[in-house]
Amino acid sequence: MHEARKGAEVTGITSDNYGLVESITVESAPAALAGRKFPLGMRNIITGPNASGKSILARLIASVAYPDHVAEMSKWRDVDFAVKWFDPHTHDVATSGRAGEVWHVLDGEEVPYVARPYKTIFLPADRLPSLDSVAGLAQLLDLSAVATKALLRSLPESCDLVKEVNIIGDRIEWMTELDEGFARNTQLDRLSRGWQSLMLIELASAHARHHARVEPTILLLDEPLGYASEGAIVERMLERLETVAEHAQVAVVSVHPGALQNTGSWTITELENRPMRQTLGSPIEFEIQATTSLPDT
Repeated sequence: MHEARKGAEVTGITSDNYGLVESITVESAPAALAGRKFPLGMRNIITGPNASGKSILARLIASVAYPDHVAEMSKWRDVDFAVKWFDPHTHDVATSGRAGEVWHVLDGEEVPYVARPYKTIFLPADRLPSLDSVAGLAQLLDLSAVATKALLRSLPESCDLVKEVNIIGDRIEWMTELDEGFARNTQLDRLSRGWQSLMLIELASAHARHHARVEPTILLLDEPLGYASEGAIVERMLERLETVAEHAQVAVVSVHPGALQNTGSWTITELENRPMRQTLGSPIEFEIQATTSLPDT
C-alpha cells in the first residue's frame, strides 16, 4: 500500500482498491478513552478487561460510515474524536456528537456526512443473527437481499467448512463439514455459539475480501471469540482473519485471553482500566499500551 501511494503521487493516477485506517484520536467519549491516540495496522487486536472501552473504540472507528453510533453515545456524554485514513490520499475527519446530534469536518471542511469513507463491515457483540435467515444476514452485513444470496452461494468456493448453500425464499439450508470429515445438512442455529460465530466470520470475511477489490475496507468484530470456548475454533477464527487481512483491514475486539496467542503479525492494543476515585465530569484514568509485533525477517 505504501508503494501504491507513492506511485500515485508520481503518476497522478489514483485507485480505490487499497487504503488503510491509520489512527483514531479520542478527545472525549464514554468509558475511559479520552486523550488517547490509537495507531492501527492491517491486523489489529484490541483487548482489555470489561469497562475499559473496547467496544466503544470499535464503534468510534465504525462511526465514520455509521454516525448513528456517535448520535447514540452523545445522548449521555459528549463525543469528540478524529480518524485518519488514506485511499491513497490522506484524509482526516473530526466528528463531534452532542445530545444525539452529529457534526463532521472532513479535510478541514464541515460536511453534513462523510459521503464515501472506507467501507466498514461491523459485527457488534450483541448481535449474533439467525444464520438461517437471508433478511437477518443482509441487515447485519448492510447488503441487499439479492447481494446476500449471491455472497452465500459463493461461500463453498472460499470456505472449506461449507460444501453447499441452498436458499428457499428467506430460508437458508447449509451443507457443512465441521469435524472429522462429517458433512451434514443442518440448521446452524442448532450448533454451538462458537461454530455459529465461526460461520458468521467466514461469511463476513468473504464480504470483506470481495469489497476490498473496489475500495478500502475494514472488518470490525466485537467479541467474536467470546462464544468460542474451544481452542481449535479460536485458532481457526484468527487464521481466517489473517487471510482476510491480505486484502482488507481487520480489527478484533476481545476480552478473551486466546486473542493474544499466536498473533505475531498483529498490532496489539491493550486497554487497562485502573479503578480509582473519580471526580464528577472527569474521565476515568487508565493506561493504554499499544505495541506492534512484526514477524521475523
